[in-house]
Amino acid sequence: MDMRSVLIDTIRSAVRGDVLLSEPLKNHTTYRVGGAAEVLVRPDSIAEALWIYRFARRKEIPLTIIGAGSNVIASDRGVDGIVIITKNSLKGIAFAGGDLVRAEAGVALHDLAQAAAGRGLRGLEPISCIPGTAGGAVIMNAGTRDGDTSRLLVRVGVCTSHGRARTFHARELGFGYRRSILLGADWMVLWAEFKLTPGDPRDSLRAIDELWKEREQKYPLDAPSAGSVFKRPPGEFPGRLIEGCGCKGMRIGGALVSERHANFIVNTGSATASDIMELIARVRKTVYDRTGVYLELEQVPLGVHT
Repeated sequence: MDMRSVLIDTIRSAVRGDVLLSEPLKNHTTYRVGGAAEVLVRPDSIAEALWIYRFARRKEIPLTIIGAGSNVIASDRGVDGIVIITKNSLKGIAFAGGDLVRAEAGVALHDLAQAAAGRGLRGLEPISCIPGTAGGAVIMNAGTRDGDTSRLLVRVGVCTSHGRARTFHARELGFGYRRSILLGADWMVLWAEFKLTPGDPRDSLRAIDELWKEREQKYPLDAPSAGSVFKRPPGEFPGRLIEGCGCKGMRIGGALVSERHANFIVNTGSATASDIMELIARVRKTVYDRTGVYLELEQVPLGVHT
């Protein structure tokens, strides 16, 4: 038996969740692109997630963590090592009494907002329309024009690069526009705790529904995408800059700058990660050449070959 088989058998003996070999990442990303993950694991609990993390570090196996796959561009050549998927895996929600709610890292933001609304707690409505998870929202400080994650976060549980489970207060995470100290770090978010306020469940649920309807009208949700491509530069909107530079409708292969919203790239059905990355580079260069504004990527490329 080769060493790879021994490692896989070890993981499967310790994890009740799915352990998949050569699993196409296009099945787990909202762009619907990406080659195979060498090993893809869906942990069944936080304890299993910690075990996988520590195992990978101990064996010096590359480790990648994906939530909903909604803000990433997975390489066509795949991702080496172990990929942990938290969505639909780490999905526990606990109401600690009063106005606190704790969500495991893989809880979808929409599900979390609805669950809180059902308990008469409001505050999560502005981020309920973001197609991500609680863990990803903390890392990226996900938000909309009406508010971001950091304004509600109280504490977050993480696994550090040394495999230690630690708790951090929100003030320790260095939040800014679409960033925290967790972004780019090799730590894993396990759970997040939010402080909400009492409210009428009907009002909250109505607000969530209205925000989703607004999103459906504004953004190209009828085709695979990964949300906003570029971060907002100071004093400007990337979509307006991109459209003003004539990039709306620009296409490479199956990747298209959306006609509905220029800060979205959509997969028309045959796009590859290479198509998307090449289109990003062309849009960025065009905007820079014409305006002098360098657009910073909000989406996260995965895999060293992208």
